[in-house]
Amino acid sequence: FSVMARGLVDRLRVQPGEKGLDIGSGRGAVTRPLAEDVGPTGRVDAVDLAPGMVRLLGEDTAHLPHVHVTQSNAADPRPPAPPYDVIASSMVIFFLDDPTNALARWRTLLRPGGRVGVATFRPWYGAWAKLVDLYDELAEDPLPTDDRYATDAGVEQMMTGAGFSEVGTDSAAYVIPFADAEEWRRWSRATPLGGLWRRTPEERHPEIMRRATELLEESRDAQGRMVLEVGARYTFGVS
Repeated sequence: FSVMARGLVDRLRVQPGEKGLDIGSGRGAVTRPLAEDVGPTGRVDAVDLAPGMVRLLGEDTAHLPHVHVTQSNAADPRPPAPPYDVIASSMVIFFLDDPTNALARWRTLLRPGGRVGVATFRPWYGAWAKLVDLYDELAEDPLPTDDRYATDAGVEQMMTGAGFSEVGTDSAAYVIPFADAEEWRRWSRATPLGGLWRRTPEERHPEIMRRATELLEESRDAQGRMVLEVGARYTFGVS
């Protein structure tokens, strides 16, 4: 998540002294690079709905006086110091019931000509897609899907529907390497694939591990590592 967030902030071309807002900040994957790029003459406000995330990120950034962390809902954020030069939000909008309406609200928090950038996942492919198929076969309920995020045009339509102009998309593929299947298993618990363990009977876990290992063996790269590739979509607009 930190690598994908850095990619989002880099593409927003954040300048020293600007005022930035991170919506759905979590533990600060966007907040930190945003704070680095605006520098001490700028300001970063980070908002998240979860009190624990707000507390922990506040503690982590207490040494940065230009960073301010508050609790607020991404669907209708109420940050402390609008308007902003830039809004960044990574892996958040697909959790919202009405992302177009939320983006329209975000637009009111920008100065005229301000920029917004959101990161979403592109459709799974390769070994990751095969693991999702395994999840859908064995878990109590399949992973949710939303066709609006299947294409760049679908996400861009949300942006234009919210009133943004100069809407466009960039993308990147990131490789996640694993030394072995056990390392993947530990990692997977904190991802959407965690349902392979949480939403299946424990007696089936050895079978899941065996079949997942077979899939991951097919993904080994030239260095012998098991790898998953994830596609990040970056969608931008101007207020």
